[in-house]
Amino acid sequence: MQDIEFIINTEYVELCNLLKLVDLADSGGRGKAMVAEGLVKVDGELELRKTAKIKPGQIIECEGKRILISIDPNAEIKPPKVKAPKVRGKGQPNRRSGAGIKPTGTKSAKKTSTKKSDMDAEKKSPWH
Repeated sequence: MQDIEFIINTEYVELCNLLKLVDLADSGGRGKAMVAEGLVKVDGELELRKTAKIKPGQIIECEGKRILISIDPNAEIKPPKVKAPKVRGKGQPNRRSGAGIKPTGTKSAKKTSTKKSDMDAEKKSPWH
């Protein structure tokens, strides 16, 4: 079994990207397919999570090759970039609910009457 040492300078690397970076996969998509097919072991156990976080000290086995993950001793460990979730502020209604600030100058709907005489007047029209 051929050993490959892979040095990282971040907290972790995703498994599918690691396979691409060490040239075991042509692309990240092929790396995901290899994991899904059950061709990859992490620390001796079958790994089916495509984006499993691989950290320094772990050993990956794939296609007769063993990848040893280590950290660059001179590098500062940088946490991976994470996007902050979008937060809706005041005055930004959810477009689907129809809630929010109404523009000025709009008229509200008239109340319908429940009196019997008003209901009879509405029934007289054959078109409604």
